[in-house]
Amino acid sequence: MNPKLIGLGVVVLAAVAVVGGVLASPDDSGSDIDAATTSVVDEDFSTVVVARKDLVETTEIDGTLGFGDPIALPNRSVGVLTYIPEAGTIMSPGDALYEVNEMPVVYLPGEIPAYRTMQDNVEGTDVLQLEEYLDSLGLMEANDATIDGDFTWYTENAVEEWYETMFGVMEQTSVDDGMVIFGTESFRISQVTAQLGGQVNGGSVLSYTSTTRVVTVQLDTALSGILAEGQTVVVELPDESEVNATVMFVSDTVTTEGQGPSATSWIDVELVLEGEGSAFDESPVVIRVDEPVEIDAVVVPIPSLIALAEGGYAVEKLVDGTPVLVAVEIGSFLSNEVSITGAIEPGDTVIVP
Repeated sequence: MNPKLIGLGVVVLAAVAVVGGVLASPDDSGSDIDAATTSVVDEDFSTVVVARKDLVETTEIDGTLGFGDPIALPNRSVGVLTYIPEAGTIMSPGDALYEVNEMPVVYLPGEIPAYRTMQDNVEGTDVLQLEEYLDSLGLMEANDATIDGDFTWYTENAVEEWYETMFGVMEQTSVDDGMVIFGTESFRISQVTAQLGGQVNGGSVLSYTSTTRVVTVQLDTALSGILAEGQTVVVELPDESEVNATVMFVSDTVTTEGQGPSATSWIDVELVLEGEGSAFDESPVVIRVDEPVEIDAVVVPIPSLIALAEGGYAVEKLVDGTPVLVAVEIGSFLSNEVSITGAIEPGDTVIVP
């Protein structure tokens, strides 16, 4: 007589009626079954090979791929803009950022901001940063200038040669206030905020971002803790390709927008893509976070479970083509699978009604 299968949720349960034979029961299962019975089944079933695997739950989180929040670049120059770059341009130390009255505003390496005209008899850290850059071009040694933060006649010669060689500007022996902006990293121009031919008087000309592609996330507070700094996750790009990303920043404060029941709260998170990333900018992406539920588990489909009349669960294992009822202990559920322990090993074949 066939077992009568009774559906209960997603688990297939059965009150088992047996007619004789051998029942396989694990030595350590704790089941009350002490006699073994061969189940009589029809041929309306499928089988699956038992596997050992990690049960991993995946959470998908929406994010935006871009270059991070733009920052206005300080400007001290005064005059008419005679050249401005395009958005998306990468600027590195030594590059001319834009031109005011046909004089280049140059980006140079240094941590101390420029704040005055650098000329003969001026000394300080700003001058030292200028001299160190000129030395990297070989101009200090060529003009017998000393790298000491003291702007001398020799430094004037190095500056004059620099302007003439690099920018075609003749007889420029000083670095006027506003004509140099010091910084430490290359950056990407995100937006030009002034117009060619427009007058500038200390106002910002452009905004910039990092050159590194980042994914920004407004993480729902309900998912707090799912992302941590240093964690590696998978990001699915708009073209459905995948790339790894590392969590670089997780805010320790919660941002709330709105009031009452309609209020939303989130935590700001930033991730950096590994490798070159992609050509996408300001594009929606999906971050997939894997969380292990159970590691190295023996797993079967949930529908293969059978509830025993005397309590507990079993699966039907094919032994030499014959279905044998085997008592098992159930563990973790995930999607359509469940982990089990008992006299079932990876490679065994079980029936899925």
